[in-house]
Amino acid sequence: MILVVAGVIEKDGRYLLTQRLAHASQGGLWEFPGGKVEPQETPQQALERELMEELAIETQTGQFLADSLFDYGDKVILLKGYISHWQAGEIVLHSHQDAVWLEADAIAQYALCPADYPIVEALLALEVGTD
Repeated sequence: MILVVAGVIEKDGRYLLTQRLAHASQGGLWEFPGGKVEPQETPQQALERELMEELAIETQTGQFLADSLFDYGDKVILLKGYISHWQAGEIVLHSHQDAVWLEADAIAQYALCPADYPIVEALLALEVGTD
């Protein structure tokens, strides 16, 4: 099992989705960006490192949203989703082919990686709770 983190990056009331490279695993699907947790890292440290490496942005990891366990056939991942707060930087797509900022209720219109759906559900539940 591979431990992976995903950042639900919030900025000005909208959330960032990134599109995986066409030739990558799950190519062309949309996701909350993040990556693998390395040995000796906390999930929060890994998330902030991955977002800097993949998107050239500084974030602060906030509230835990949800876990998602998903078997992709060739690997099983445990995805931990967190709200991430934008701190600084302009997005540079090092590991993705596109990025969009969306209101929470528009995320479902995009074809997401299967493991991301429980995180979307947790985000929508959080949004309803704050209205």
